[in-house]
Amino acid sequence: MKGHSLFSFGAALRQDLARHEHVDKPSEARARRQLLTRMTAKKSPRRAWSYAVAGALSAAATAALVFWAVPAAHQQPLRFWVEERAGSVDEWVTARDAEQSLRFSDGSSIVAGPHTTTRVMQITADGAELTLEHGRVDAHVVHRDAAHWQVAAGPFVVHVTGTRFRVNWDPQTEKLAVSVSEGRVQVTGGGQPLHELTAGSTLELSASAAAQPKSSFEAPAEPEPAPAIEPSAENAAPDSARDEDELIRPRKAAEHKPDFRELSTAGRYREALAAVQQLGFAAECESLDARDLLTLGSTARLAGRADLAVVAYLAARRRFPSSSEAGISAFSLGRLASDAGHATEAIGWFKRYLNEQPSGPLAREAAGRLIELLHQTGSDAQAQSAAESYLKRYPTGPHAALAQSLLARP
Repeated sequence: MKGHSLFSFGAALRQDLARHEHVDKPSEARARRQLLTRMTAKKSPRRAWSYAVAGALSAAATAALVFWAVPAAHQQPLRFWVEERAGSVDEWVTARDAEQSLRFSDGSSIVAGPHTTTRVMQITADGAELTLEHGRVDAHVVHRDAAHWQVAAGPFVVHVTGTRFRVNWDPQTEKLAVSVSEGRVQVTGGGQPLHELTAGSTLELSASAAAQPKSSFEAPAEPEPAPAIEPSAENAAPDSARDEDELIRPRKAAEHKPDFRELSTAGRYREALAAVQQLGFAAECESLDARDLLTLGSTARLAGRADLAVVAYLAARRRFPSSSEAGISAFSLGRLASDAGHATEAIGWFKRYLNEQPSGPLAREAAGRLIELLHQTGSDAQAQSAAESYLKRYPTGPHAALAQSLLARP
């Protein structure tokens, strides 16, 4: 299977209803009102006609120059992955009992903590815009000159150019907490003044402390339903007519029962795993295709069953040895071994992944983890060799600082 097919992995499985079922209606309506408030606040005041024309001509000329001067490749939006599968814009990411990782092609990463729901609203070549519905995200944004990232939480927006920070949002109490460990961020919205945070600082804000503007776009209240009219004996249909009506009325369609793929995409990992176990886990590992085995392995891991995840990943490698999924399974097995404290085993799996897919979508992360593990196990010579290789390929990667520190040692 070609590597690019992984970017569309799981796209057909996303069901909008499943993504939204955990979001209560009041918070959803409130989020829409807050979004409209931010949008209307951005409208520019009217200018004189001559200035508008001059500005439009200037903007058009500038856009034309940029269009011809900048290579098309530089305008491509970032790509991102949710765990092992490709993500898509406007996708809900729900972390139930375990963290969910979002990795971006520029090296940035977002980790959604347990019981967190976030949404990727927009992706550009310079960054991404996310909405945090509730819960906590830990972010590492790689600094670039034109980088532009933001995390919206209720009426607040956290603006970022390159840093490590945490955002926590509770929609019930409408309280926001932001802490910065590297770089700087700006926080706006909620009727509050602009706040600029630097490394080591924290900020707590409450939306209820400021008056919330009411949107004129608020939906009108639904009318009260009319009371049901009981049929009288005079106007009741004869038995024969009712019987005929029953015969011609379409039978109610059987309620759709989601399979494990849909449940997993909706973040319902334990239910998804239970659905596979009802069918027979071992039998499913012998019948599912390569992509579904990856989904099954990830589902089992996020459901807290690392042992079953190992079985699924090993089945993918055994049954589809030359596929891209086999390589990703090697990476996933390395991560499971590392999480379990089996460093030597993890080193072997990460090396195997890099040998099989040296330019794969997880190559940089595998190379970085390999440096960490070799350093932890005291394999200094191998760690320095791995660090040198890493810096040649990823001089500004997230593990560059560690690699440089290892090479600086005598």
